[in-house]
Amino acid sequence: MKINQMEYFAQVCRLGTITRAAKELHVSQPSVTAAIHEMEKELGVSLFYRRNNKLYLTEEGNFVLDRVVDILKDVERLDRDLKGFVGTKNLIRLGVPLQIGACLLPLLFGKFRKMNPEVKLEIQESGAMDIVRSLLEDQLDMAIVSVDISRQWDVSWTPLYQSEFCFCVAAGHPQSSLDSITFEEACRQLLVAFKEGFYVNERINRQMKECGVTPEILLRTEQLHTVKNLVVHGGCGAFLLKEAVRMDPLIRPVPMNPPMPAQIGVITRRDRPVYSDCRKMLSFIKEEFAGRN
Repeated sequence: MKINQMEYFAQVCRLGTITRAAKELHVSQPSVTAAIHEMEKELGVSLFYRRNNKLYLTEEGNFVLDRVVDILKDVERLDRDLKGFVGTKNLIRLGVPLQIGACLLPLLFGKFRKMNPEVKLEIQESGAMDIVRSLLEDQLDMAIVSVDISRQWDVSWTPLYQSEFCFCVAAGHPQSSLDSITFEEACRQLLVAFKEGFYVNERINRQMKECGVTPEILLRTEQLHTVKNLVVHGGCGAFLLKEAVRMDPLIRPVPMNPPMPAQIGVITRRDRPVYSDCRKMLSFIKEEFAGRN
């Protein structure tokens, strides 16, 4: 069985028709039909049956599809790893949480890209917990996160610098002039927070349970700009990494008392080698953030 036959079969399964699959694959419709027939002849089973001019997988077809998907993933991984091994991949799939991305992405798309114009960046910007999940599912090459490194994840961890969570309010908010604020005092304010999938959400929820407080949360969102807008214009407070508001003069980060430290670091899958382009980026990031501890 040939790889292109499996690719054609998988596309027909995904799109539902040979015509659409052929268009997506940029090949002729007879080529796709012939590939399916060759697979059926070689395997000795019917992969599809037709009803009302639509194709449906047979029981055997479903069984074959499960195996074909795994095989194609392995082939894609082999191609990607081999290119990384010989230094010709030139693609980094990087995961960055929204708050860290606010200060990191301008560096990567500016200075790093100028230094390494051949390297293409594919960025997933979302919550840290979602990013870790994507890394473990081999959808990312590396990630820069602030998470609890005591978790039993199968990752390698490279610390970058120490940060902290602050209580962020608008400049001019009654709490904006404080030198520090306790967690309980902060939770008496109207809050805006992130949804599940964000490490800060998990960290703050755990702290709320420990302190026995239930604050009023106006909104839970996945968007950092929404959080900032409600802090600046909605009178809300928010628990954010200090990096997220470092360049925003309209928001005042009030330190927590006691402090809420956050270790920022790079994670990669322990069972995957770190190839040349990722090593370049890792060295670049470590140099850029060397003085922040």
